[in-house]
Parts: sequence; C-alpha cells; structure tokens
Amino acid sequence: MSKKLCWCTFQIFALLMSSCKEDYNHSLGNNLSLWEGDKKEDRIIVYCEGSCHGGIYVIPSYKNHYDSTGHYAEYVKETTSDKKWVIAKTFQIKENKENYYIISKEFNIENLDCAKANCDSILQSHVTGPMTLTEFENKKKSMNIALDLNKHL
Repeated sequence: MSKKLCWCTFQIFALLMSSCKEDYNHSLGNNLSLWEGDKKEDRIIVYCEGSCHGGIYVIPSYKNHYDSTGHYAEYVKETTSDKKWVIAKTFQIKENKENYYIISKEFNIENLDCAKANCDSILQSHVTGPMTLTEFENKKKSMNIALDLNKHL
C-alpha cells in the first residue's frame, strides 16, 4: 500500500472518529485534546484544529491503539498539561504494562497541508516515550517539568 493511500485511509478513519461527542473532548492546549469514548479503551490524545472533528493520533499512535486484529491494544489512562507540556500514562492491555510520555507543545502545524507535509512525523518528533516510570520521572526532572499525573483529567 502506498504512503499516499495509507495517509488517505488514515484521514478517512480520523474523520469517522469525529462522531465522538464534543463533551468527550478535553483540551490540553495547542490543539491537543484527550478524546474519550464510551469505553476507557477509547481514550487517546489527538491533534485537531477548531472544533475537533477529526484529528491525528498522538498518544498512543494509531498503530499502537489497535492490535493486528482490530482490538484495543493501548489507551491513555491519565494525562495533564500546562502551557509547555503534556504528560500522559498509557496502558498496554495484552502486556498489562503502563507507559509514560511527554509531549512538548513547541510545534506549529496550523495551516499546513497534512496531505503534503508529514504532520504525524512533526508531531511525533515532539513526543518522548514510551518510558518506564523511573525513566519518566528522571526525564521530567532533567527537563524541569513540574506536572504531576495525580492532578489529571
């Protein structure tokens, strides 16, 4: 499958996900949102502009949110943000494992044509993770990030 066809398929899927109710979206700033559905396994962080009708998977990535059979594989368990950062804890279902992530909000893809520019790669270049809890705490300390997952959405 060509990259262009994959990207088009991804965009169509993202648009189909827009059927989520607005009440299930929580802004994390800089066009990042926590999307929630009817199940805890639906929880993902996406990049979306405007009223958030469609978006780009950030955490977990699309390929990590579902396994090869289409079942949920990883979802966001906890997240919080400030003006510069988003931190998140995810849960990998089959492995019964928690992962930790840091997203720097120092990116700008507004007004980019994501069909031509690789917006997913730009976003992912600002994501650190997955990490263990120890790696995550050390990285937060070294980056001077004062956020705490105990104060989450």
